[in-house]
Amino acid sequence: MLPAESIGRLGFRRWYERELIVGHGWLVACLLCVFALLALFEDLSYRTAGLGPLIVLVAAFAAGWIAWYTLHRYVQMLFRAQHLAECSICKRCGAYGRYRLVSATSVSMIVCCRNCGNEWKID
Repeated sequence: MLPAESIGRLGFRRWYERELIVGHGWLVACLLCVFALLALFEDLSYRTAGLGPLIVLVAAFAAGWIAWYTLHRYVQMLFRAQHLAECSICKRCGAYGRYRLVSATSVSMIVCCRNCGNEWKID
């Protein structure tokens, strides 16, 4: 879902709070995958015959890939939320996050301050 749709429905402050909660959920998932990766490497033994070591290596690769993906999602969500937070200050009255969505495209939003009526564009 695009941020403009969620901001229009929830308001900026609720959207920002939820974005940070979900983003930190991705960070927790990343840490759990890193712990799983370390545990799998600790369990890895090449002296065992059969497919056991190969299965452990495949599971370790999967845990590493998932850890990378979840870290990427966390950073992406955090940077997007921070960018929109920095752009959510009214230039006229200085109100933070108190605006309503006027119109939105896939790359920008036009918002109007609830305090003074000033309009500005957020990219």
